[in-house]
Amino acid sequence: MAMVFRLSLPVLLAILLVGCSKLFFYPMEPWVQNPENQGLAYEDIVLIHPRGMRIHGWWLPAEESAGHVRGTVYYLHGNAQNISAHLTNVQWLPARGYNVFLLDYRGYGLSEGKPRLPEVFDDVQLGLDWLHNAQRTEGPLVVFGQSLGGAMATSVLGEENNAGKADCVILEAAFASYRDITNDVMQRSWLLWPLRWMVVPTMPERDVDPERRIADIAPAPLLVMHSDEDPVVPYAHSERLYEAAQQPKTFQKLHGGHIQSTRDPAVQQRLVDFMRDSGCEAPPPKPESQDDALPGLVPAAPGTPGNGYRF
Repeated sequence: MAMVFRLSLPVLLAILLVGCSKLFFYPMEPWVQNPENQGLAYEDIVLIHPRGMRIHGWWLPAEESAGHVRGTVYYLHGNAQNISAHLTNVQWLPARGYNVFLLDYRGYGLSEGKPRLPEVFDDVQLGLDWLHNAQRTEGPLVVFGQSLGGAMATSVLGEENNAGKADCVILEAAFASYRDITNDVMQRSWLLWPLRWMVVPTMPERDVDPERRIADIAPAPLLVMHSDEDPVVPYAHSERLYEAAQQPKTFQKLHGGHIQSTRDPAVQQRLVDFMRDSGCEAPPPKPESQDDALPGLVPAAPGTPGNGYRF
């Protein structure tokens, strides 16, 4: 779903009165679907904040038909609706052998509280800590963030205490700076652009900007994706992020609308290829012996011709 920036005079006044970061969040409580509607097994996960607030998410286990678990994807969605509306972006991953954990930030879906920056960073951190401490993660851990989710993922992963917690990182249509994206959006309205000087300085400080934090994601392999037709987040933001990132890094230009790429099987394959080529796909387990590799066959007697096995 598209990232939403619905700026009007009443919204602007509300931002000035009750907090600048409301610009970034448009939560929805009701679900439009659940994974079972899509034929997926799932588990409700409720994480408890230190202050008692409940943060909700879904755990989608890798499908047995995939052969083996290749890894775990921690998915962080954009700023509108909730995980039920963004499920389409990752529902294909269990069939490819990946567990998926989708998190709803505070105020979204069944998660309690009201979303504000930088407090929502704590929700992203809570999910990351759970994946590490609950011994639920199998194989490499891939963090996949879209739009606002990608920006917040970068801000959080760039913190010193999170070094090495992600094995690979995928960002789609993330923005480089909280203040700059606010400025970009306000410039689109003749009513709001003169008021930028009032609003932009109230946005989060630049030291938490994704552009300032992304270099610290290294040495985890990074894939930055963005559509050059994106009507919401300017393409230049991902170019800035890629420029600020350290190797190993890859840039993938996309086409089409805002964060709609993963509905395309070709893009899905691109993500799977990136994870495989970057060491974020666990290989199939090796059998303990040749007998395990070929069930139903037994070693032949010495001197038996052929391949060494007989039925």
